[in-house]
Amino acid sequence: MHIRTISRSDVADLLAVLHSVGPHGHREWTTDSETSLLATLDNPRLDPDLGGWSIAYERDRPIGYSLVESELNIGRMIVGLAAVAGHEDALDGLLMDGVERAVAVADENRFEIHVAVRDTEASSVVDALETSDFTVVRTVLKMCVDVSDLELRDGEVPTGSKIRDADMSDTGEAFVVTNLHNACFRGSWGFSPNTVEEIMGRAATDADRNGFAPIIVLEDEADGILSAYNWITLNEGDGRVEMVGVHPSMQGRRLGWAIFNAGVKRLIDHGATTLSLDVDSENPPARRIYESAGYRTYSEVDYYGLDIVKS
Repeated sequence: MHIRTISRSDVADLLAVLHSVGPHGHREWTTDSETSLLATLDNPRLDPDLGGWSIAYERDRPIGYSLVESELNIGRMIVGLAAVAGHEDALDGLLMDGVERAVAVADENRFEIHVAVRDTEASSVVDALETSDFTVVRTVLKMCVDVSDLELRDGEVPTGSKIRDADMSDTGEAFVVTNLHNACFRGSWGFSPNTVEEIMGRAATDADRNGFAPIIVLEDEADGILSAYNWITLNEGDGRVEMVGVHPSMQGRRLGWAIFNAGVKRLIDHGATTLSLDVDSENPPARRIYESAGYRTYSEVDYYGLDIVKS
């Protein structure tokens, strides 16, 4: 076996690995075609040409990958890894590759490496992590509901406000939405503030895939101030609420239900038959909202952490 860093020219090998591995880690990879995968990779944190990806090969056959994403603005590096069935012995080498590259890239003397592992993955992933002294630091729940079982609660749009699509092709609007996004989640575990360029790039990709604007906002009609947003995506009947947030100064007014309901209804109108989302297991208020709407946990993702101190 040998491991090497890849670029966009190797996306066919990466697609083969992701397709063979199936659901894993915290991301939902689109693996139906090279085109769709490349659209997902058109992101500063995922672009293969930036050197974040490695693939393990055995006799020129791709059998696993490691991915390094920098989030040093919150003191962590994320390492993703997986191996196709029958080649789990590659995981130790892939983990070492990811950790070594994370340490080499990091420009801070102390940070934490996180690796996300879904409860449906082979125990060999956990074995590799625990052997390297990683321990669980947080658990995120993956929840879903069939549209037929959905039970939305009251959440009226306040008088003088309206819900509309965000124009993410407009730099000024994207700047405002990015600031709202970062304000809503600042201080939340694992949240790494995004740049305008990151938000615009991802929104453009999601708009192409959805066939409609992925971000809706709640706006005051008098002054144009945005108080809440809902980022939604649709993929082959699965509608996802990627992120829903209310500005901290506007919380406690049931605006969350209003913007959540609007996003869910948009997904259903465009053919969603199931709805899914992720939520921090240590966020009881959010869990209660989703559970009251009929969402149930179908999988858990453990984040394993390791403190790194560079000498």
